Amino acid sequence: MEFLQISPNDGFTLFAVLCLIIAISSHLEKTRWGAKISGPGLVIAISIAATHAAILPRQAPLYDLIWQIFVPLAIALFLLKADLIGIYQKGGRVLIAFILGALGASVGAVLGGYALDLGANENKLIAVFAATYTGGSLNFAATAEAVDFKQSSELSAALAVDNVIGTLYIILTIWLGGWAVLKRRFHWGAETADNAGTDNGESHSPPTLSDLLTMLALAAVACVIGIKFADYLGLDSFAVLFITVIAVGAATIGRNRLRSFKGEDILAMILLYMFFAVVGAGSDISEMLSTPPATFLLVGSIIGTHFLFLFVGGYLLKLNYRELIIASLACISGPPVAAAIAVSFGWREHILPGIATGVLGYVVGTFIGVGLFHMLG
Repeated sequence: MEFLQISPNDGFTLFAVLCLIIAISSHLEKTRWGAKISGPGLVIAISIAATHAAILPRQAPLYDLIWQIFVPLAIALFLLKADLIGIYQKGGRVLIAFILGALGASVGAVLGGYALDLGANENKLIAVFAATYTGGSLNFAATAEAVDFKQSSELSAALAVDNVIGTLYIILTIWLGGWAVLKRRFHWGAETADNAGTDNGESHSPPTLSDLLTMLALAAVACVIGIKFADYLGLDSFAVLFITVIAVGAATIGRNRLRSFKGEDILAMILLYMFFAVVGAGSDISEMLSTPPATFLLVGSIIGTHFLFLFVGGYLLKLNYRELIIASLACISGPPVAAAIAVSFGWREHILPGIATGVLGYVVGTFIGVGLFHMLG
């Protein structure tokens, strides 16, 4: 099987295989069982299988390129037709759901700490997992540094768990997004969004080359300006927020003109399918399985309590399934993934709230992790 292994530096071959994976997934999605998993879920699953078959490398310069260029470009493309009024109406509800989820994650971390024996670094493990499941991997790294968690073997295992659980969580939420029972139980306001998305005044004629190139150029310019501005302010990690503001600003100012352009959603989906393939390729299940069971139980406590707070509170407050899923992803996976899932489902009005709440998670996640570390210490 060695002849099938792709070198991390063989960028063109690697790109070709990723294209093959997303093309196969798009066809499988049209089958009865494939529709239940969805295209993004299939892409992730096939990529995980290819990596563990030693065909795809876990890390490669191309993967970094996809993270750095494809993801922000896809988000900008989809936001170029964002409806600010709809975002304003929905944004506050996603924020409420995010607060519920973040509170649940913190309570779950504390409960896990009291119920489990996690060894000498118990408080440090609780801190990093509480932080990462409020914001993202950025908070994992920042909290590990803040609490002096530098034991390489245990920290490496915790990172592997975070990476693989994060990937599996994305697959779970993709499945939840199409689950009929969830749609029935948490339907409030979702029908309005469906109706708004089915008739937005656009013609049904196919996109032209001029349409595609214009939208791609506008999205690229929005990304460059956002990244440069974030870099100038020393806020590189928050570049996606600046890109969002610029793209939405352009959409608002030129909404009448931009409405005539078509096809940006297709371009965005191609880029995001590449992103999902990279997410799957980077998952190391074998390293995760070597982690002590107590660590999995801690993660289970955090995510389980997160779900409990999110869906019980969401039911009482009549939040719909879209708001709950996007808020949950903003907590567990961070703003790029929350926005990517919103794009993949066509939930245009939830992209900006997902990014905004995800960035809020970046801001508060490290404080929560460090605070729990000292409280439990």
